[in-house]
Amino acid sequence: MNRTDCGGRPTLSAYLITRDEEKNIARAIESVRWMDEVVVLDSGSTDRTVEIAEGLGAKVRIEPFRGFVDQKNRAMELCGGNWLFNLDADEEATPELRDSILGVLTGARDCLPDAFAVNRRTLYMGRWIRHCGWYPEYRIRLSRKGSARWEGELLHEGLRGNGSPGRLAGDLLHRPYAGMAEHARKIVFYSDLWAGREAARGRKARVIDLVTRPAARFLRMYVLRAGFLDGVPGFAASVMGAWYVFMKYAKLHELSRTSE
Repeated sequence: MNRTDCGGRPTLSAYLITRDEEKNIARAIESVRWMDEVVVLDSGSTDRTVEIAEGLGAKVRIEPFRGFVDQKNRAMELCGGNWLFNLDADEEATPELRDSILGVLTGARDCLPDAFAVNRRTLYMGRWIRHCGWYPEYRIRLSRKGSARWEGELLHEGLRGNGSPGRLAGDLLHRPYAGMAEHARKIVFYSDLWAGREAARGRKARVIDLVTRPAARFLRMYVLRAGFLDGVPGFAASVMGAWYVFMKYAKLHELSRTSE
């Protein structure tokens, strides 16, 4: 149900969940320091993440990791603002996004939706990707306190609110990989998680899955989603996307064979 904010500008809280993010955390926090508070829920970093966050004025809480969904919901509970904005440690809000958020919350606020989606733009191999299915990529990140919660499974969590979300102008910049080696490590990690989950559900992989699914992913990213317009980074992202799909089904096939 839509509601109306009255009076002055509603208070804003940014929240992040972290672990060993010393390379990214300062950039993320600096991009939202204009909000009324920044809340960091850390799950036991062994680097300087906590020190850096506290030095930038963030309110830091350290608690055991409970899964991405529960961790983000817990971070929301620690926020005191009327509106809550989520970003990951490898993301940053642009000035355009800041102006869009402030414009929405300080303008004529009749019939505001309870949540807003933000367009995320990813840096890959030194280039901001504009195609490949990576952009535009709208994700709900701003929500009225108490009106939305994180839901989903191990690999597909998302913020869910009541009704259709609005859309904010300006991008959320995303720097997920320091290089190709890190991208490869994340593919290994997430394909392990996916294969383990699907094997536990009794799913099996066939040879045709290993042949056709990776090829279909490459064609979708590089041709149908115009990844070729992003040059070498677009080609590399499409190849890595196909490799991720191959690794998922190859590992699932391996797990299903070992369980027989």
